Amino acid sequence: MAAADTLTVCSGMICFGLVLGITVETLGRDELSGIIGAAVVYGGSAQLTTVTLLSHGSALVLAVLSGVVVNLRLLLYSAAMGDRFAGQPRAFRWLAPYLLIDQTFLMAEGRRELPAEVFRRYWLWLGGFVLCVWTSSVAAGELLAPALPSLPHLTLVCTAMFLGLLLPRLVTRPAIAAAVVGGLTAGVVSAMLPALGIVAGAVAGVAAACLQPDPSTRS
Repeated sequence: MAAADTLTVCSGMICFGLVLGITVETLGRDELSGIIGAAVVYGGSAQLTTVTLLSHGSALVLAVLSGVVVNLRLLLYSAAMGDRFAGQPRAFRWLAPYLLIDQTFLMAEGRRELPAEVFRRYWLWLGGFVLCVWTSSVAAGELLAPALPSLPHLTLVCTAMFLGLLLPRLVTRPAIAAAVVGGLTAGVVSAMLPALGIVAGAVAGVAAACLQPDPSTRS
């Protein structure tokens, strides 16, 4: 069951992992740290943000803070899955949330019918499979990067990936407001204080989305 569910999200993970590995190599970061980071951070968007900022001279604290901001969505995921973990053994409640990312959340939410014990086994297998696919993809990207042409546009791969992730999600007014306000704010702040651009854009985007009226309250 877990292996079959992992296969349904493999294509996206592999593409993203290859992009991250290529970006790490292109930006001149240490290959081993890129692979270790793929397993430890276990969040492609956060790692991509942090690696990119560090390569552009941002302070470590600001780069890590930006990665944390990118991963704040995991708080929403954890809240949504709180009932699935509440009755589990203490060790599972403390350690298993490490495996919570977009793909594992999506698959687990589709398995709401699983009883607690079965869910526990399913979650650990699912997270393990996803982790193996992800780290292997990053490592493959790093190995592939030297064989690619040495062209400046390879440094823009991470930006293209973020845009590819963003555009399909612009289907609601709050999402559009967050993207527009966040992007403009990040651009303006980056021109003056490059290290703070992503953090400022993220905060402004979230604020803009929260200020949008609730359609359900309209007459």
